[in-house]
Amino acid sequence: MRIKSQETLIDFIDEKSQLRRRELITLTQLLQTKRKHESNIFCRSAIIIAYAHWEGFVKETAIAYVEYVACKSLRFEQLSPNFKAVACREILLDASRATKRIHPHLRVVEQFTDQASKTIDISYISSSVIDTQSNLNAEVFENICITVGLDYTQRWSTYGPFIDDLVKQRHSIAHGTTLVPQKDYAIEVVTFVEKAIDWFRTDIENSAVRSAFVFT
Repeated sequence: MRIKSQETLIDFIDEKSQLRRRELITLTQLLQTKRKHESNIFCRSAIIIAYAHWEGFVKETAIAYVEYVACKSLRFEQLSPNFKAVACREILLDASRATKRIHPHLRVVEQFTDQASKTIDISYISSSVIDTQSNLNAEVFENICITVGLDYTQRWSTYGPFIDDLVKQRHSIAHGTTLVPQKDYAIEVVTFVEKAIDWFRTDIENSAVRSAFVFT
């Protein structure tokens, strides 16, 4: 879908967050079971499902925000630095590979001079520029935050080790080990992802309301 208005963006994000948080709340309730065999299964499942919601929500929300910015049809010179980088991504990659040809480098110069006052279309790269690499660890998440213009350091950096541990535990279970996380840890993971979804939603919505994608 095309995210053409702030209201559409916020409605889209709110709907997606509610669906995911509802399942996470149910998962927390299931983790309270007293039967050891069931508890082991739910603890293992909790890590897989919580991670899936973490990666899925970050990806779909960030893509929606990029598409929203794309629909604003702004000129290159109007974009914030991070979205200028998004707009230049392909020509910069092309120029980095050109060791002898001058044309790719001229395209970079033109982007910052002759093309600066022209409208930029970034909608076609929204899904490629937001890449979780099926491995949404702290480093990958930080890159996504910077891409869409969020302050990773202030909001998220303290949670980096926990995020990395979640990814590690998820990989271990998903790749076939019989690892059984402690119930307290499984509950902590689900609770964190539930809160993190709300935090990321708030960050993106605030950026849209403040028009943080516009260079000031």
